[in-house]
Amino acid sequence: MTATPATPGPAATAEVVVVGGGVVGAAIAHALVTAGAGRVVLCEQGRAAWQGATSRSGGLLRLHHTSHPDTRLATLSLPVFQNWSEAIGGDCGYRRTGFVMLVDEKYADRLAVNSDAVVRAGGASRVIDLAEVRSLYPGLNLDGVGAAAYEPEGGYADPAATTAALLAAGRRHGLRVYEGTRVEAVETRGERVTGVATSIGRIAAGTVVLAQGAWGARLARPLGVDLPVRPRRIGIALADTGGPDGVAPAIPTCIDDTTGRYFRPDGAGRMFFGVPSDDGMELDRELPPLTPEELTAARAAVGRRVPAAATAPVIGTRAGFDGYTPDRRPVIGPAGPEGCYLATGFSGGGFKTAPVVGSLVAAELIGTGPAGPTEEELLRPYRPDRFAAGRPSAGDHSYAHM
Repeated sequence: MTATPATPGPAATAEVVVVGGGVVGAAIAHALVTAGAGRVVLCEQGRAAWQGATSRSGGLLRLHHTSHPDTRLATLSLPVFQNWSEAIGGDCGYRRTGFVMLVDEKYADRLAVNSDAVVRAGGASRVIDLAEVRSLYPGLNLDGVGAAAYEPEGGYADPAATTAALLAAGRRHGLRVYEGTRVEAVETRGERVTGVATSIGRIAAGTVVLAQGAWGARLARPLGVDLPVRPRRIGIALADTGGPDGVAPAIPTCIDDTTGRYFRPDGAGRMFFGVPSDDGMELDRELPPLTPEELTAARAAVGRRVPAAATAPVIGTRAGFDGYTPDRRPVIGPAGPEGCYLATGFSGGGFKTAPVVGSLVAAELIGTGPAGPTEEELLRPYRPDRFAAGRPSAGDHSYAHM
């Protein structure tokens, strides 16, 4: 028996089509339908929430950034994670562990400036004595660390659960989600977007949001938009640090700039740690799993800071693609024909800012601004034309690795 191909059916016309079912696309689609944007369709080429960069994210929730516009977005997003059931519905898996930023002594002054930027943005952060870090987190070895900043509200959330909750809440407001639906092209007439051609049929729409991460540049290029977004392989590993008694050493959610690594606890005697990314992969190639050599090197680096990780067995890994820009900041804003909007190239940092990015993009698209700073002010550093204009979004007070 030959299966009948699926077709878009009654949603073949929409006000907005969002391309990409990761956390950023889900946040934008959710914000659009809850703000009254009309019929919104989200297309995901795989399974929404469970494929792409989102499901390979460490889910870190931290406000500390070397680019202070990033600090503002993260600070506005954190309360959404903290009050998820009321703000969105469902459970995002937020866990408050505290966040610690570790740097070499020569970056101590920059660390203080960046910590103060968190406070100015409305968050909680302070430079903390290393003795206090040891007291709070006895599972850490601080040899070679010169200075630390501490965020008591920092922690992590579950990226897949977050995305699934956004989509579920969006569906309650009429969002249509098409999984296993590849967008082949953005269609135009003259200088205006008219819809998208997909693997299951055409969807007419006056606005298309490209939120595909590593795949974003492909659909933009035929529209005359040359996005400097390149695919990069990303990886994360889960280690069992519980030991014989199942009790893991106390550690925070942490970025250790002295080694260029991040890690966080995961409850039940486990911890996640990042595995260095690789920008030598092509999207059309089958993505290989993390290799023993990559895991050994990453575990050794993390083991310098968390001794229990040096010998802990790895019990799971994930690898995927994400889209990176030259300045490692996202591309957000209109570009190309009228009705084309970009929200891509988050360079590994999209998760913690997704709630406010979704709200800002929706407000910009339908003309309803949020209270406080305007969407234009908050999104100005991320506009697509910044590379052609020679003004990339550089870090204000950078460290060795960020």
